[in-house]
Amino acid sequence: MDTIEEFKTVEQLVRVLMAQDEKCRNSDKWLTFRVFEEIAKSHGERIYLPFKLFDKFPAFETVKRTRAKIQNVEKVLLPTDPQVLLKRQKRQGEVRQWARDY
Repeated sequence: MDTIEEFKTVEQLVRVLMAQDEKCRNSDKWLTFRVFEEIAKSHGERIYLPFKLFDKFPAFETVKRTRAKIQNVEKVLLPTDPQVLLKRQKRQGEVRQWARDY
C-alpha cells in the first residue's frame, strides 16, 4: 500500500482503504483504525497510536464523514453487510425527519 504522504487528502486514503478492505465499508471504527494504522506505518511506527504523531491523525469525525460522503453522495463502495446498510438508511431517515420537524 502507498504511504499517507502519497495521498493528498484523507478522502483519497479512505477511498483506497474502502476499496481494498471490505470491513472498512461496514464499520467506521475499523475504517478509523485502518486510517490510523496506515499513518503510523508511513512513519515507521506500530499502531499503538504514538502520542508524538497524534497531531498527524485526522479527527475521527473526518474519517466518518468522508466515508459517508463517498457512500451516500457518490453511491460507491457501499456497505456489503445488509444489516449495516439497513441501519444506516434507518438512521438517515430519522435525521431527515428530525431536520424537517425543526
